[in-house]
Amino acid sequence: MSAIGFAIAKQLESGAVHINTVSVRDEPALPMGGMKKSGWGRFNTILSIEKFLVAKTVTWMIES
Repeated sequence: MSAIGFAIAKQLESGAVHINTVSVRDEPALPMGGMKKSGWGRFNTILSIEKFLVAKTVTWMIES
């Protein structure tokens, strides 16, 4: 991988960057999807599951 290509890829806000090659096909292990207001959500891997989850804190008093 070229150092210049890698430096540019790190700065881009995109879902995928391909350096000196064609696009990869949809692979289950690779996160895919849009960024910002593209209208495309993330899919594949744990990244897509996390988009549908909301962290929540639940507390309760345990009686003795």
